Amino acid sequence: MGNFEVRRVYIDNKGRVQHQRPDKQRILILALVNALAMLLAERVVNGFGFNSLISLLLAAFLFTVLNMSIKPVLQIAALPLTVLTLGIFALVLNGFMVWLVAVLIPGCYVTGFGAAILASIVIWVANVVIGWLIG
Repeated sequence: MGNFEVRRVYIDNKGRVQHQRPDKQRILILALVNALAMLLAERVVNGFGFNSLISLLLAAFLFTVLNMSIKPVLQIAALPLTVLTLGIFALVLNGFMVWLVAVLIPGCYVTGFGAAILASIVIWVANVVIGWLIG
């Protein structure tokens, strides 16, 4: 038995074979996209912001890691509430993730849960637009 490498490939919506990026590279790209989205949210949402570029980058990295690890578990646990509220509770969950990052990262602040929910909406919209632009 020799060494072998498992390649992760998929077919995109245009029928082209795509190779999946390594996990570390994917996390870094997602963190940078989240940093841009959080920077936009800071400009748009009153009560959400950062004291320095370092706190922005740390917050974006933590937000990315939390969204990849803890958020799916919370979404499954909150599924009955999300269905009962016709999806509105998902906004609360996203606001909680932004609030949690603000609590854990020094130099990141959010003045209230309403600001956290608004920031999460701006971050989500920015992620969709940036993702669409970069493919």
